[in-house]
Amino acid sequence: MIAYRTYRAPAQDGEALIEPGLDFIAESVTRNKFNAAAWDVAFSGLTLRDLRSSARAELLRDAVRYSQSYRNVLIPKAGDSILMAGHQPSLFHPGVWFKNFALDRVSRPTQSIDGSTLQATAINLVVDNDVATSSAVRVPVIDSVTGSVRQESVLFDSAAGGVPYEQNRIRDRAIFDSFGKRLHAAIQAIVPHPLVDRLWVHARAAAGRCENVSCALAQARHALEGELGLQTLEIPLSVICRTESFAAFTIAILGDLARFRDVYNDSISHYRLQHGIRSTAHPVPELGLQGEWTEAPFWIYGDDSPQRRAAWVRKSGSAIEISDLVNRSVRLTTPLGTIGAAEELASHAGPNWKLRPRALMTTMYARMILSDLFIHGIGGAKYDQLGDQIASRWFGITPSEMMVVSATVKLPNATRFATGPTVDQLKQRIRSTRFSPELFANEASFVEPLLKRKRQMLSEIPERGRKKEWHRELTRLNQTLAAHLTSVRAELESKLIEAKQASSSSSIFQSREYSFCMFDLEELHKTFRSMLDTES
Repeated sequence: MIAYRTYRAPAQDGEALIEPGLDFIAESVTRNKFNAAAWDVAFSGLTLRDLRSSARAELLRDAVRYSQSYRNVLIPKAGDSILMAGHQPSLFHPGVWFKNFALDRVSRPTQSIDGSTLQATAINLVVDNDVATSSAVRVPVIDSVTGSVRQESVLFDSAAGGVPYEQNRIRDRAIFDSFGKRLHAAIQAIVPHPLVDRLWVHARAAAGRCENVSCALAQARHALEGELGLQTLEIPLSVICRTESFAAFTIAILGDLARFRDVYNDSISHYRLQHGIRSTAHPVPELGLQGEWTEAPFWIYGDDSPQRRAAWVRKSGSAIEISDLVNRSVRLTTPLGTIGAAEELASHAGPNWKLRPRALMTTMYARMILSDLFIHGIGGAKYDQLGDQIASRWFGITPSEMMVVSATVKLPNATRFATGPTVDQLKQRIRSTRFSPELFANEASFVEPLLKRKRQMLSEIPERGRKKEWHRELTRLNQTLAAHLTSVRAELESKLIEAKQASSSSSIFQSREYSFCMFDLEELHKTFRSMLDTES
């Protein structure tokens, strides 16, 4: 039975999850390099060593070129290790942003236990092939009259994309441009100086360059990171997918897709069994069959119809055809298992032919080929354990170690509503006015003989079979005593209403999911530094 790790988000404000600890990063990188050197795997006529070399050269070249288009970056040194993290280009919560700060920290020169120094280049992967699902952020708003809290949405575009992030063009530039001011107005009662003020200067500039919501958000965040001193590169997954190295990796999967499908689906079945999952959609759907077509773990889409569709493959002699079974199809005639097949596949990349990996394939490529250590969040780490099982069985390797990083940072004064008795405590008190009224002897005028009789009965509980009459008398006593607690009960019920409102407000206010752009930049950066210093 496979032992899967369980990762949980930190519960307390200002708490971080970093596994392994920062002091062990150099050792993890060294082990990963050592293990990778022993992998006996070939990709489309290339050895793993050759593919890793060419893929990394492409990665560094393209990441520098992309990042330099909007901010200053340090040029990587030859021979550096490559450390990576990644996420969708959205206005995520601080716990996700914390990964970028950890990525910068672990890439700084570090001395390992054997005395060697880790020299690394940090690259953040912008996962722009996932579907954009929101065009707004949720904001807690405190009612000036009642003091209660509700959530409101602040739009940064007129509608959610519903298409992959790389296809998510800005629909309403006026809404986009004014987002910073509108969010500032919505959150300023809680955070007087939200970092969106600085972020949105970069976002508007980026929107002028790329006219894409997700591109603008990612570039704005990365530009702001540069102002804070983070020395990382950035690259969209869509750029990586245009390289011949990625095509070689893809051909290795598609060339023996029937066997890959068996490994993929069987690994999913084992994962579901061990986790007690019944849904056929979780953690990911199995790969299907339709006649002579086999589903591949990739997406296909293009500018003319940007909705993602599954990629399907069929063999025809020595050739293969890749199609979405609707309106996109390419035929590869170069013999599989050769570099020529990868070159032919890469030659088809264009605005209306975008072949993109699904989630498990994305991190499999990033961890096996591109990097020496990959930093996951909790969700990615959880599901990439399934990816490790697939890679282990398919390629016959021991997958690289990964790092898991997350944090919980809440808005300031998040506990302001957590005062007084809780809802459960008040409910129990109200119940006690009916079934244990003697507990309120100091708050009501009871007839002393009745209280004395109640206490006597509780001290003389009869044996089973003789309780019926005892219970009837106890019920009558409780009803008589409870009648004197009408005003006490009314006050408790009033407090219960207030406690429920406070509980609802507290629950809204203490969420860890609010966008990082609502926070005070100086305070958030200070919190991140403190968490990293604590873990080092």
